[in-house]
Formats: sequence, C-alpha cells, structure tokens
Amino acid sequence: MKILIATDGSNYSDRALEAVVARPWPTGSELRVISVLEHSSLESITAGEYALKLDEIREEVRQMLKQIASSATDTLSKTGCKTSYVVREGLVAQEILEEASEWDADLIVLGTHGRKGLSKFLLGSVAQRVASHAKCSVEIVRKPEHSPA
Repeated sequence: MKILIATDGSNYSDRALEAVVARPWPTGSELRVISVLEHSSLESITAGEYALKLDEIREEVRQMLKQIASSATDTLSKTGCKTSYVVREGLVAQEILEEASEWDADLIVLGTHGRKGLSKFLLGSVAQRVASHAKCSVEIVRKPEHSPA
C-alpha cells in the first residue's frame, strides 16, 4: 500500500502524521511525505531587486519545507515502513493530486484547518479540493475541537 501524507509543518499536519504513525500498515507499505511551496501572487513581481529578494525568500521557504518533510519522514520511520519525501512547487491541492497520481498512491492523508463559512470561501480548502478530485481514497484528519490550534 502506498500512502501519501501532506504536511506544511502546522499542528493540523502534525495530527495527520500522528494518525498515520498510530496505526499498523500492511507489510511492504510505503509512506511518502509531500510538502508544497505554493506559488503566490508575489510571483508577478519580476522587476530588479524585488525579483532577487523573491528568489531568496522562495529558496528559504523551500529549504524550510525540505526540513519539515525530512522531519516528518523521520517521525514516520517509527512505523517500520519504507519512507520518503518530496517537495514540489505550485498550487498545493494540484501538486498533492499530481504526486498521488504519478506515485500511484492508494491513500492520501492530510490534516484540515476546519474552516467554515466566509473564511473557507475566501481561503479555499485544500482538503476539500483533494478529496473531490483524487483518484484514490483520501483521509482527512481533523484536530479535536478542544485542542489548541
């Protein structure tokens, strides 16, 4: 079984990692962590020093995501499964779906912020998009309401 776990280093992602570590997986299962460097509206800034600064910031974030993904992979090694990680760039939901398809994942696991109403409408929901468009099963792990965010 191939399980793709999305993480951004948040408490919500950590809860998803905990859920994966807490259960037994069939022998031979593989776990892959994905972190995504999201392209933003800042990408349109291409003039002079702003472009250089944006490149520096992007590289710092990329390195931070590699560290987050590597740490998550270390946590998942407790399962005894083969583990790996990948850092991709683009729109988060799209990159998760593409990695799942390319890697032929059987399951995608991700946390959710649990936003509702206007904040969900304005910010969107990666979990909802992934669940709606994935070609494999998706498990969305919620953080208990009584826990601090």
